[in-house]
Amino acid sequence: MGVCDPYMGVEELCHLEELCRLEELSPDEEEHCHDEENFYDEEDQSHDEPTKPYLGMIFSSTEDAYNFYNAYAGRVGFSVRKSSKSSSRTGPSSQRFVCSKEGICKKQKNFEMPIGSVSLDKSPQKIKSITRVGCKASLRVRRMKNGLWEVSVFVEEHCHELITSPSKMRGLRSQKRISEEDEKMICDLNAQNVEPSKIVEYIASQSGGKGNIRFKKKDVSNRISQENRKLVGRDVETTLIYFRKKQEVEKDFFYEVDIDDDGVVRNLFWVDGRGRRSYQEFGDVVTFDTTYNTNKYTMPFAPFIGVNHHRQSILFGMALLRCEESKNFVWLFRTWLAAMHGKHPNSIITDQDPAMRKAIQEVFPSTLHRCCQWHVMRKAREHLGVLYGEKDGFKDELAAVINRSLTVDDFEDQWAAMVDKHKLGNVKHLKTMFATRHEWVPAYFRGTFFAEMSTTQRSESMNAIFKNWVKAHTSIFQFVKRTENMIESIYQRESDEDLRSINEIPHIKTRYVIEVEGRRVYTRCVFAVFRELVLESTIGSVKEVEKDAKYEVVIQFHPFIKNWIPETYVVEVDIPTEMFSCNCKGFEFEGLLCSHAIKVMQHVGFLHLPDHYVLKRWTKDANAVCKNRNWHTSLDESQQLEEYRLATLKSEFNKLAVIGSKSAELFSRLKCRIDDLKGEFEDIIESDKESDSFSVENPYTALVVKDPYVSQCKGKRKNPTRFKPAADVGVKKRRRCKICKKIAGHNARTCPMALGNGDK
Repeated sequence: MGVCDPYMGVEELCHLEELCRLEELSPDEEEHCHDEENFYDEEDQSHDEPTKPYLGMIFSSTEDAYNFYNAYAGRVGFSVRKSSKSSSRTGPSSQRFVCSKEGICKKQKNFEMPIGSVSLDKSPQKIKSITRVGCKASLRVRRMKNGLWEVSVFVEEHCHELITSPSKMRGLRSQKRISEEDEKMICDLNAQNVEPSKIVEYIASQSGGKGNIRFKKKDVSNRISQENRKLVGRDVETTLIYFRKKQEVEKDFFYEVDIDDDGVVRNLFWVDGRGRRSYQEFGDVVTFDTTYNTNKYTMPFAPFIGVNHHRQSILFGMALLRCEESKNFVWLFRTWLAAMHGKHPNSIITDQDPAMRKAIQEVFPSTLHRCCQWHVMRKAREHLGVLYGEKDGFKDELAAVINRSLTVDDFEDQWAAMVDKHKLGNVKHLKTMFATRHEWVPAYFRGTFFAEMSTTQRSESMNAIFKNWVKAHTSIFQFVKRTENMIESIYQRESDEDLRSINEIPHIKTRYVIEVEGRRVYTRCVFAVFRELVLESTIGSVKEVEKDAKYEVVIQFHPFIKNWIPETYVVEVDIPTEMFSCNCKGFEFEGLLCSHAIKVMQHVGFLHLPDHYVLKRWTKDANAVCKNRNWHTSLDESQQLEEYRLATLKSEFNKLAVIGSKSAELFSRLKCRIDDLKGEFEDIIESDKESDSFSVENPYTALVVKDPYVSQCKGKRKNPTRFKPAADVGVKKRRRCKICKKIAGHNARTCPMALGNGDK
């Protein structure tokens, strides 16, 4: 037996496997197998359908003639293309189909140069390889009086080598084909942000190898680009139509669009019904940041993010803005407030953008606004980098003054002492930080609930997730569809955590009754935090200042923190009302009793967890009303049913495929049954065929809304990057020479003083 061809197709491998099996069979078994093969051959030959064109052959249309000739070319081993056609007064009269190697390209003639000659072109052109060799093989059909098409010319002979390997034959241009099933799979995988190369790998694995598919990565990319081009000039219009259809099914879905005087979309906001209902339970604290853009239109993405009862990030709505201007933020905040039934958040965290601050003061006057501490400290590192390196202990002392000051007076006194100690009274940036201290220092916000958040880290984390779903060429409609997939995964994550909180019982680390009670009411993730607070309450000692009224918790050392500075906390107690108020404001800030209050409770003999210290938003029953509502994110019920039917049939056919692959007999019988079913259902499928993709036809009144202006850039578009607001964009510092200490555009190597030129 010969060596296997590495490019051998599935048919060749099956034939080779059959030959190997026949060599091992006895003569009687071999004769029986040949009789079985002859039976199938006779059955195939019983059909009267021809396999090769002939003169006088009749077709109903030129497309049928092309398909037949192309199928014949696929069996023989060449590629087909459409050539010249002629017309008469009554319409098309003839059509000619030729081998792809017919004729000689004119450009190739022009590129031919005498040996030894030199081209004078400054930019050499790319010369393509020769593909046409003047092959005369062709098929011509002419239109008869009855409207049918007859083969009038058929040239069978070729002047070039034909392709005989099935695996290579599938690479011919006319033999490439993406079936309807593969097109749907490509669209579905692309909607999940799967790259074309991965799509090809997946479909090839489902088809038994790349040799069994008739397309490549470039064909998949072209198919995706073809779908994307349908949205050119209709991106926003298609999105608004989709929103309207979605609103008909999900009554709580809300969207709003802002259009300028030229009819171009300026801002777009949308939120689903579950996000609106979740806000009623978890809308006490919100983070808002615009640090991401889609890049196709350079529109910053602005999500409203909150925290659910599992300490997970959830979305309360999202928007695309044209730019970060105060008027755009005012429109967005008012629209979002209308979607949330006029309920203002108790607190909101943003960056230091002045336009955002102005809009919040106008729309949310009663909401406590806090700037992101991470942004403030990042700018401090940029301006105080020299102090960080030269002043020993300054970095740690600055962090301690900011984060460990319990009251406003403590912070201001310690800040003044730090400035005097290091003689930093003339540092401009420190003055700026102190002047805006009420916007970001934790001591000013300890009495307000922030779910233990001091930064916009949740917004940054959500933006990082969006980078996996959005690319540089993403349109608004694609952006909306992909955010739906991400939101659905967020809801599924919450549902999974609900199940774990109900089904799993966390371990306890102490013998306190309060920890057992917390395990019963809190969710699994919240209890993990509460358990650490109970464990931390075992550290330190209690000093009685006033019996049953005031106590001090002194922590001289901490076993898990290096360089611990002794701290003293004051806890005020009211036994009749079961009130334990600590000056650290842990419960007010985080919604959980602090370790100092828990320690005093154990000291005075109060063992149970008071009901008024259990926030409903942290319990297992939180958000139950929202989740009991009938909500869904699909477009309509018919699409849900279609997806269910498709998934069910795929599962059943996969089971049959596994069974049918066990032997050649089972494979043949199953293949025949499938062919019979395909022929039986062909008419039904054609009549009841439903559209697989979203239709962009506008069934409503014409919407005169133009797409945003596409951002212009040279070369390939880069992936979406962080959008820096004006407040975060710093002035680039000029380097100072280490020798002359001047900013003169030179360094230590080129300094005039080092070269002996004085101050020149």
